[in-house]
Amino acid sequence: MLTKPNFSNVLFITFSAISFYSFGTAMMDYFLLYPSRFLVGETEFIKYHQLLESAILPISVFPFLLITLLNLLLIWFRPENVSIRLLWISLCCLVLDVISTAFFQAPWNFELGKGKDIVLMQKITDTNWLRVLLESLQVIVTFIMLNTFYLRCRPINPSAVAPRT
Repeated sequence: MLTKPNFSNVLFITFSAISFYSFGTAMMDYFLLYPSRFLVGETEFIKYHQLLESAILPISVFPFLLITLLNLLLIWFRPENVSIRLLWISLCCLVLDVISTAFFQAPWNFELGKGKDIVLMQKITDTNWLRVLLESLQVIVTFIMLNTFYLRCRPINPSAVAPRT
């Protein structure tokens, strides 16, 4: 059975792992898939866009929403050695990203389902830097928290740990 400290530790490690995964999928989307849309011809564009849109939910959106939920839970169930201030900074980055996505990026991407629109694609690419910044800051903050978590969990004197026999 998990005690509260163990639950908090597992929750934090899960949050950290999924944060790194989510950051990776987002950067692949922004720096590989967004530019590739410009290379796809008019006739293939709708099918290409449908393929991307069908894959984005399970690969990128659901994990992103999960880390947002886990971050919120960590506000109440945080390990002792994880900074509450950094958790709030992380959560603010995630919430601002969700707002930007919901009000700008997602509606514009849905519109691309009607057909290739170079002006709209450029608008999406040009305004996406806010999300890149927020997601980069969030994963940097997560790395700092994970580093502090690790440093405070390991033994201070390595020789104090009994050798394995």
